[in-house]
Amino acid sequence: MTDVLRSLLFTPANRPQAFDKALASGADCVCLDLEDAVPPDGKCAARPDAMAFLSGATFGVSRPARAVRINALASVAGARDLAALADAAAQSGLIMLPKVRSAAELQLVGSILDETGSAAGLIALVETATGLSHVEEIARATPRLRAVMFGGVDLSAELGAQMGSDTMCCARARIVQAARAGGVDVLDVPELDFRNADAVSAAATNAAQNGFTGKAAIHPSSNLGAINAAFTPSADEIARAKDIIAAFEAAPNGLVVIDGKLIEAPVIKRMRLRLAIAAAAGVL
Repeated sequence: MTDVLRSLLFTPANRPQAFDKALASGADCVCLDLEDAVPPDGKCAARPDAMAFLSGATFGVSRPARAVRINALASVAGARDLAALADAAAQSGLIMLPKVRSAAELQLVGSILDETGSAAGLIALVETATGLSHVEEIARATPRLRAVMFGGVDLSAELGAQMGSDTMCCARARIVQAARAGGVDVLDVPELDFRNADAVSAAATNAAQNGFTGKAAIHPSSNLGAINAAFTPSADEIARAKDIIAAFEAAPNGLVVIDGKLIEAPVIKRMRLRLAIAAAAGVL
């Protein structure tokens, strides 16, 4: 597995005894959380372990991908996180920025990483009304951006809308559209009923059907298998993709009709992406 982000597991950054278990959980990415999971008086103590984790110095494992969710840039804790990231100059991994309100925030962090020679990528967590209103610019802010994540819990609270409401469905769709147009992955919010395997599976399947490329999780045992399965092409989907691509490539005029339907270039692009995801997930 080299470049797939179906599942992202949040792990508290102040629990180093849980890091190894998280890395062995089957998640495509393990994200240490310095923000919500760590109380204000514990952030300074947790920060060095989080920076070491991001750079891989402590554990020496290249996969799964490693990430750290820092605190909001407009906070003292976020400023300290950013200074620590500059000192660490990680040559891999991902930095999740919470409460992203504008492309300028991503560009600021990108400039600091450029200056320090860091190769880390970025994930933008969109969870405010202001961020949602600028999500198209956010999704195109910097080449370092790997994914946009839908922060449904905070956003629903700010908008005063229930998660299943029309308002929140529109917000989800807008984030998916912006990320897809920007050419980056798009992650769904964790399922809060995380001990209910059926609920997790249903939520992951729904996210995949609605255009998300992956989903976050807050518990490894009942979440990751279902999430990875929802975003991994099935054997039938892989076989169909191969057949469609083969027929398209064999057609002398680039026109193919399969099951009575005209297959055009966008479909071929989607089928090739499906095979690429299958290969990255190790099922091709």
